[in-house]
Amino acid sequence: MSKLIYWSFCILSVGFLGGSTLKSPDYIFQERDQFLSNPRLYQAINFKSVDYALLTAAIFHLTNDFRQKSGLPAFSYSKEAGQAAFGHAEDMVKHSFYGHVSPIRFRRTLRDRLNRSGINPPYIGENICSTFGIQYEEGKKVKKPIQAGEFRYLTAKQELIPPHSYFSLAQSMVNLWINSPGHRQNLLNPAFTHMGCGAYVYFDRNFYQMPYFMGVQNFIGRDSKKP
Repeated sequence: MSKLIYWSFCILSVGFLGGSTLKSPDYIFQERDQFLSNPRLYQAINFKSVDYALLTAAIFHLTNDFRQKSGLPAFSYSKEAGQAAFGHAEDMVKHSFYGHVSPIRFRRTLRDRLNRSGINPPYIGENICSTFGIQYEEGKKVKKPIQAGEFRYLTAKQELIPPHSYFSLAQSMVNLWINSPGHRQNLLNPAFTHMGCGAYVYFDRNFYQMPYFMGVQNFIGRDSKKP
């Protein structure tokens, strides 16, 4: 099943703590139309070799589509927030938890994670979700796979359930956040000016190893007097 949690917080202290850096995906900085014309965006995801840079950029651009259609300025990309978001998605998978508070020392809170990425902005927020990597209609019964990784509905026709493309998975995640009031509030918060995002694949041992993704959006707002 798809799951959602959001969190937001404002604080007026500003500081800086150094941390490792994550190279920003080139896709992020492409113009929207150029990015959406990339044919790889519409290819089925290979869950054994995920192009996380492409998926991250799809989440970013589709989020900005919604933001701008709602009459707000597009988010600028924050590589530090993106690093924190991807790291948290990966941690949730590798350490088997789901939430805004991490069991990992020095990465427990969003503030901790942003600090370790090298920033301490005054306004911060976070959306997370867990959702299917295939285009599964929730509630329908799934036949036990005969071939690993091939999923079919338990119906007379045994319809094949296709994997998501990068575009459709990103759209699915963004729609989950849009359609949840708390997450939507973060998306439309005018105090947030920058965003970083990330996702990480995992396989559900209790559901025939069905592929899922943890998704994370980190929002930050900076002092208006600073760049």
